[in-house]
Amino acid sequence: MRHDTPQYSLIAAALARHPWVPGSDWDWDRTVATAARERVLPALHGKLSWPPEIADFFAGIHELNADRNRQLLGEVETLALLLNRAGIEPVLLKGAAYLAAGVYADPADRYLLDIDLLARPPQSEQAFEIIRRSGYEPCVPNPTALVRHHHPLLAQAHRVPVEVHHSLGLGLCTTFLTAEEIVRDSVPFRLGRAAVRIPSPEHLMTHLILHTQMQHGSYDRIWPSLRAMLDLVLVGRRFTVPWDAVRNRFAVHGKTSILNLHLMQVAKVLGAPLPFPISGGGVRWWYRQLLWREPRLRYADPFYVYCRIFLDKYHVSKRLLRDPAGLRFVLSTPFRMSFYKRLFAHIAQG
Repeated sequence: MRHDTPQYSLIAAALARHPWVPGSDWDWDRTVATAARERVLPALHGKLSWPPEIADFFAGIHELNADRNRQLLGEVETLALLLNRAGIEPVLLKGAAYLAAGVYADPADRYLLDIDLLARPPQSEQAFEIIRRSGYEPCVPNPTALVRHHHPLLAQAHRVPVEVHHSLGLGLCTTFLTAEEIVRDSVPFRLGRAAVRIPSPEHLMTHLILHTQMQHGSYDRIWPSLRAMLDLVLVGRRFTVPWDAVRNRFAVHGKTSILNLHLMQVAKVLGAPLPFPISGGGVRWWYRQLLWREPRLRYADPFYVYCRIFLDKYHVSKRLLRDPAGLRFVLSTPFRMSFYKRLFAHIAQG
């Protein structure tokens, strides 16, 4: 799917507070669809000159998300109180941290898919069990849910799902920024009656980039969502980020080019100034811009296909092989038709 469409450009300009006025024949349906895909529907309220019926739609979305986020933070407080009684102060990750720390001036602008909490590995299992016993049901569709970087998703009717993390990802992500580091340097924060923690500005920014550029994989690395890019801009405005420390961490792990390309993309799309000087980007930057104009070229890129289709499955399978039930699942997978259906669907979405 192309990302250099007029609709995408209009939405990006609106988020950057430099909107332009579209013509009378503008395709608003496609604009709404693009904003939904990029997960920024609530953030567009009041930022464009919409036709009355479209403006009413965005006002309604914004109001509903405001109520949802108030309930969500209330749920975070309730869960944190349960964990506090066991001596656990959970670290809020990603969207929950941004809402609590005031990264978004209007909290209703940020849409959250779930609640992400982090505890030290020795405490993460305990935290998971405490939340499970409070009425949440673990979602374990197959053994792969047991070997991810978080415990199985916890769900309850009419509530936002909860993920209790014990690390930030698989593969290099496990050592790139460890749970112990995040907890150690996190900042105590009072959320209502509950004691929680917020990652340090360095770790908040590092995890944001790590999540999009390394944990989520090749598609999001090349086409990060507008929501993820807006997060980066707003975290940089809200906190004094020690960019030298962030750059050094990426350099130590041989990922400087990933960091630089991502920051260049955010600057290009949202007009945000670069936090430090970056050279032209070379062939990799040219290739990324080519993929933005013609995404289908990725299917001809063997490295992209390898990363998108096989790399994550390799990390998960390697961990599954350590458990007898996981071993049986891995060995039986190639003989199930559902495996190939999901594989082809994955390729089509890639």
